Amino acid sequence: MLVVAIHDVAPTFLSEVRTLRERLEGWGIGAATLLAVPDHHGRAPLAGDPETVRWLRERAAAGDEIALHGFHHLAQGPIPSRWDRLRAAILTAGEGEMLTVPSRDVPNLLASGRALFAELLGREPAGFVAPAWLEPRGLRDALAAAGFAWHETSVWVEDLRARRRVPSPVLGWATRSTWRELAAVAWARGLGPAVDRLARRTGLVRVAIHPGDLGSARVMASIERTVRALAEHHPAATTRAALALG
Repeated sequence: MLVVAIHDVAPTFLSEVRTLRERLEGWGIGAATLLAVPDHHGRAPLAGDPETVRWLRERAAAGDEIALHGFHHLAQGPIPSRWDRLRAAILTAGEGEMLTVPSRDVPNLLASGRALFAELLGREPAGFVAPAWLEPRGLRDALAAAGFAWHETSVWVEDLRARRRVPSPVLGWATRSTWRELAAVAWARGLGPAVDRLARRTGLVRVAIHPGDLGSARVMASIERTVRALAEHHPAATTRAALALG
């Protein structure tokens, strides 16, 4: 199955996210996973924006899945591990939130996110995706204890109940600089066929898109080309459905 996820769903980016979802619909993606941020950068609380909440409810009713995407999507302090600091420097610009949350505070953060979604959207999220896919050690156990059914990194998706990981390198794009755009487009073109072949064995292929992608015509052209090609062989599904979690 083909899982297309829209990251950074928040009041800050509602217009862009709507546009991306409409584009996906036009490309044959009837079901997608929307990664929602409860309070983006501490300045855009979902609870204070009825329009975003209403749109998320509409999308959930139409068959999309709403997953929790961190809480603030912003690093809240120093990253203790040298290796994690390197990963964060490569993959994000100060948004590796989960690497900065003390382990003792993770259960409360997860519980707060689930409770907020239950209140605003009428359902608790089944999935969790760390901003920039940057997970600290031990997060899997914390997620399972909090009641999540799945989570993902950039290279696999895991069914937390069955402790089953499905290899599936995500196809994503970068737009922070021209060279990153060019590299991302080349990467998608080169990696796409290999990911397609892997999906025929594992049953899962993933594409990740972000609001900022709309700012680059070359990136959007690459995304459309990739999604349309994959959709020819893999039916679109939410992450939960692709993992057969019910």
